[in-house]
Amino acid sequence: MSNTLSTKKLTILIWIINLCAICASTLSYIYLSYYTYKETGSLLYSQIVLFSPMVLPVLFVGQIYRLSDRVSPRALLLLSNAVALLVAILVYSVLPTFALIAVVGGIAIGALDALQRVGRIVAIKCYFNSQNVESTVPLTLTAQFIAGGIAGAAMALVKGEMMPWHALLITATLFACAAIAAFLLPRAERSVSTGVPASTALIATFSALMKSTPQLRHSFISFIVFVSVYQGFFNVSRILLPAHVLGLSEGYVGLLQAVNSIAALVGAIVYYRLNKRGHRLAPLSMACASALFMMTAAFGGGFSSSYVAYFFYIFFFELAFFKLQSDVVLATPGHAMPLVASVQYAGVYAGMIVTIFLGTLLVEQVGLFITSIVFVVTYLLAIKLLSFGTRAAEQVV
Repeated sequence: MSNTLSTKKLTILIWIINLCAICASTLSYIYLSYYTYKETGSLLYSQIVLFSPMVLPVLFVGQIYRLSDRVSPRALLLLSNAVALLVAILVYSVLPTFALIAVVGGIAIGALDALQRVGRIVAIKCYFNSQNVESTVPLTLTAQFIAGGIAGAAMALVKGEMMPWHALLITATLFACAAIAAFLLPRAERSVSTGVPASTALIATFSALMKSTPQLRHSFISFIVFVSVYQGFFNVSRILLPAHVLGLSEGYVGLLQAVNSIAALVGAIVYYRLNKRGHRLAPLSMACASALFMMTAAFGGGFSSSYVAYFFYIFFFELAFFKLQSDVVLATPGHAMPLVASVQYAGVYAGMIVTIFLGTLLVEQVGLFITSIVFVVTYLLAIKLLSFGTRAAEQVV
């Protein structure tokens, strides 16, 4: 019974950290992007703010790995939120006089967000046994979707009246709550690597791990490709669909974020219940269903049809996401979790930077609907090549 209570306590604490930290980060990204667009009138600057959080996790993947390997997940989560609190105070204090500080804020908060994402994955691997991983991943991440919904709802409700000091008050409070919850996490022993490689040896170490664990290699690449394409399209469309394609006001940008979060939350609950009943979903089937609704939403037939389709696009995306993420965690040796998590997020962010950049250019040239078709075809071709490569490797073995 005590073990059950301990597991529940751990789940609740990680859930609170997710809720507060991700809500603060998401609100910052959306608000800073919108504020930049409002002050400069530049869609390019606005998009730069949106993908600026992904820059440092790609450039400093080695440093993120070494930090997550040497520092306990409890300390990592506590440190990340405390520093994020200080960054929020600085950025929102300067924002009214220098709007482009939003780019610096996006970069800094994004780097700390990446540290937390790695820390949360390491924490799940550290605190929970393998039997509970598949159900713990969606359960703890439900906070992420609620957080996004809260952030989006805030944008929708204020209808552009939110001032920087309002955003500062909200984000500072949330980061402080996340830091307190991280402080309450118990200290725990975990498997550590025998030696943390230098930056020059990081790629070689990771490559050796991939070669020695074929299941991890397949799960890892599948995850990177899927999230890079599908979440990349989400980042391209979450402002362009309501503002550019449908011609709606800024309040609908927040509403779309809320729709996304509700769909993701429903997906997490459905996945959790199906997993508990022993049902296993095929990621490719879920990805195909998601692609169909992605293209329907991007067609831009109207507010209702686009937003309903967007709901199901995200719902099926999450079903595939949870399965692929669980496969990665389960296939990773305990001592290698910090390495795999760090490279995973660096890979995803690098892929999303490319898809966001190319997607924005494509939208300007051919529109959002054709862009969605290009994204879907790219994903299906990549998965086909990956499947072909896996079968060829198995035949050689």
